[in-house]
Amino acid sequence: MKNSLLLPHICRKIGWVLILPSIIFMVAVIMYDYSVPFLRLPQPTAPPKAFDIRDNDMSNEVAIFLVFASLFMIAFSKEKREDEYVASVRLRALQISVYVNYFVLAVGLFSLYGLSFLMVLYANLFTILVIFIVIYYFKLHFKKAGKEELA
Repeated sequence: MKNSLLLPHICRKIGWVLILPSIIFMVAVIMYDYSVPFLRLPQPTAPPKAFDIRDNDMSNEVAIFLVFASLFMIAFSKEKREDEYVASVRLRALQISVYVNYFVLAVGLFSLYGLSFLMVLYANLFTILVIFIVIYYFKLHFKKAGKEELA
C-alpha cells in the first residue's frame, strides 16, 4: 500500500534522537524558567495597540515545537515494510488517540479552571501523538512477536 502523506523512514530515527533532549528542554523552560539568550527578541519600540508584549522570549515556543516535531516524526514516518496491516493499525491507533484526546479535554473543561485548564490544553497538544505512538508500536510489536512464536 502506498501512502505518500507519510514522512520517510529516516525521520523516525531523527525523532527518537530529538525527543529526550526536547522534553528536557521543555521541562526546564516551563518549570524552571530557563531561557536561551539568543531566543530573546528585542523589545519593540511601539507595542501593538491590541497586545502588550512584555516578554519576548521565544524559548517556550521553541521547546514546545521541538517536542511536537519529534513526536510528529516518530508517529508519521513510514515503516520499512508498509502493508495493509500496518495501515489498518495506524488508522485504528489514530482513531483511539483522537477519542482519548477529546475525552481528556472534556474532563478538563468541566473540572479545571484558570491556569490548570491552560496546562491541560498544553498537555492536550501532545496527547494525540503520545497515545498514537504507544498504541501503534504496542500493536505492531505484539504482531511481530506473535509471528515469531508461530514460526
